[in-house]
Amino acid sequence: MKALIKLKCPIIVEGKYDKIALENVVDALIIPTNGFSIFKDKEKCELIRTFAGRDGIIVLTDSDSAGNMIRSYIKNIVGDGKIINV
Repeated sequence: MKALIKLKCPIIVEGKYDKIALENVVDALIIPTNGFSIFKDKEKCELIRTFAGRDGIIVLTDSDSAGNMIRSYIKNIVGDGKIINV
């Protein structure tokens, strides 16, 4: 049995396959944005904002234009919340 890396902060990823891959490495809440669907998902945005204000969040997106847009959007919705960009 592999030892997983235990994290207190939830990790925000772009898609479900990113989530599946990370579940094999970390023991943490992993929240997929489902790509650009995050722009319309008010409940998920509120959840992310809450976590960012409490313990902080880790944002793990691709370094392409889509990933940068999602990362920027998350930064805007969390305001003063803590974000660690990976």
